[in-house]
Amino acid sequence: MHELSLAAAVMEELERLVQREGARRVARVVLRAGALSGVEPEALRFAFPAAAEGTCAEGAELVIETEPVQVRCRACGAQTAADPLRLVCGACGGDDVAIAAGADLTLRSAELIVEDNA
Repeated sequence: MHELSLAAAVMEELERLVQREGARRVARVVLRAGALSGVEPEALRFAFPAAAEGTCAEGAELVIETEPVQVRCRACGAQTAADPLRLVCGACGGDDVAIAAGADLTLRSAELIVEDNA
């Protein structure tokens, strides 16, 4: 499952973040998945708890935001929204475009617990 390897990569980043910040654990994770990222949000939600088991993020809430596709037109220079199945410039209709947003999986934020109150 592709999403399990993605969840494992997120765990590695969270472990580095927790260590760098001197935190004890992660309470909440917000990921942003681009429409062209190839990430299946439901599969990632399923894989996350398995990857988090025994880590600083075990039991953390996972939020996945969807990022729409943005293209930058090489002909007119405009940056516009685009349909993932039809990558054309929204300003001039040209198809000589570069993807400007919507192709990545990004760790947007992590709510860290510095010390347990228990």
